[in-house]
Amino acid sequence: MVSCRQNNKSESQARELTQIEITDEFKLEFLTQILSDSSKSRLLFDKRELISNLPAIVPPQLPIDPNNPSRTISHFEFISDTLKINDIDFVRKQFRKNKDFDISTLEKNGFKVIDVEKYRENEIQWDSINKIAEKYYEENKMIDFYSFLHITKPIFNKELNLAYVRFRPGSGGMIRIYEKQNGIWQMKYEFDEWIE
Repeated sequence: MVSCRQNNKSESQARELTQIEITDEFKLEFLTQILSDSSKSRLLFDKRELISNLPAIVPPQLPIDPNNPSRTISHFEFISDTLKINDIDFVRKQFRKNKDFDISTLEKNGFKVIDVEKYRENEIQWDSINKIAEKYYEENKMIDFYSFLHITKPIFNKELNLAYVRFRPGSGGMIRIYEKQNGIWQMKYEFDEWIE
């Protein structure tokens, strides 16, 4: 049941929102850790694989609002409920702050980032972007690679121990929830897989 639709904040709740600081360094640490994972749930097989920011697009199918069966819940409600935050404004605030987070900072940790959004803003077509990726892989003698991993900027719960991220590796995608246990981010579960 979605109970996160309360937007009336008391003064103490408003103070709580401003006290939780999710820094770019925290986001970078999280992304570095999950992209470095070498378990069965790994996202990258080689640190040289290209990574790109995935816009915060709505999942293919959102649940029906239990309070109003004629509508689906919003993306913010969905994330808030999934992370058990019950605070849509906290999720919205993160979306706003994430606009300033530059995913290319992953490069300082040895990852390779392709700024697809920059190419798209310059009206470069997908075929050309894919050719840039293919050329990069060819030049780096990575014969089994041809695409790049799209990733959204993470959204965290208030305890900063759960994170929501969407991925699109190649022609499909999924949502993953990560949980921090003993200082290490591990995939808790994966859902909403799709193929285009």
